[in-house]
Amino acid sequence: MNTKSGAAKKEQFYVRYYVGHKGKFGHEFLEFEFRPDGKLRYANNSNYKNDTLIRKECYVGKAVMEELKRIIDDSEIMNVRRF
Repeated sequence: MNTKSGAAKKEQFYVRYYVGHKGKFGHEFLEFEFRPDGKLRYANNSNYKNDTLIRKECYVGKAVMEELKRIIDDSEIMNVRRF
């Protein structure tokens, strides 16, 4: 997309995925976050066998971000259906 000055607008792409529940072992969850700068944040909380919260961060390359965009686009999860 071009702005009036002719410069390309930088695309902002952000994805956060969270799934969790409260059950026998307390609040357990898994979370992924991809930021526009390529930073990936991961968290996994499980109290099964007294596990602790795991948090990791790293940067992923342009190819990984492009593949993630493709997967999301192909899934059509962003399409709105009206019933």
